[in-house]
Amino acid sequence: MADEKDLRKVQFLAGCSEQEIRSLAPFCRRTTYQQFQSIHEEGSLAGKVYAVLKGEVVLHKAADRADELKRLAVVRAGEMFGFGEIMLSSYYTSASAATDCTLLEISREDFVSRFLAVAPFREQVLIAVSKIGRFLLDKVTGGGGLSDLTLYLLTLSGECGKTVGGKIHIQRKLRQPEIASLLNLSREHVTRLFAKLRAQGVVDFNRGYPIIDRAWLDRAVRDKDLAASIQYRDAPL
Repeated sequence: MADEKDLRKVQFLAGCSEQEIRSLAPFCRRTTYQQFQSIHEEGSLAGKVYAVLKGEVVLHKAADRADELKRLAVVRAGEMFGFGEIMLSSYYTSASAATDCTLLEISREDFVSRFLAVAPFREQVLIAVSKIGRFLLDKVTGGGGLSDLTLYLLTLSGECGKTVGGKIHIQRKLRQPEIASLLNLSREHVTRLFAKLRAQGVVDFNRGYPIIDRAWLDRAVRDKDLAASIQYRDAPL
């Protein structure tokens, strides 16, 4: 069984009172997984929600080829996963330990009847599910990975961009294999996207450093709040 200190490490529970934390602790089980160990499989019964106390977990899905996996997200200490699938009959994704990790496991029944009954926790879950929905909608309507790339370019412009004469000069050399990994796109697809943007005259490179048309980027990213909420992570696998 977990203790109250464990639950205090979970971001979704940050707004809960001491009494609420105390009431939820008995319904969490502390477990450990070794690196590369499977936590749950795509298609298996969606019976648990998880919180990461230590280490990292990678969420992935089978790709077109049977021997390939498509990485979807990396979950780190303090974060939860499985809550978006818990009302489904089975998991839509697989989860594996990216490193040795310690998790809290919450049964489907306790998550629905006890955790979601706590207002501050329920609010955080609904916000997170809303963000996931917005991201998927933007991805579907953005067309062929272009939306993913423009969101990433906007993030880079904020982190390490310098605007000169209507152009954003990214002060970081970009390598397309790294971008493909971060955005879950193939290298060939990223190459085609950049070729398209260069042909349109909105993105160029100077020795590997991107130069982006500021007006185009502002038009291309329709949901600025969504862009600000995305965290780009590469899996340590």
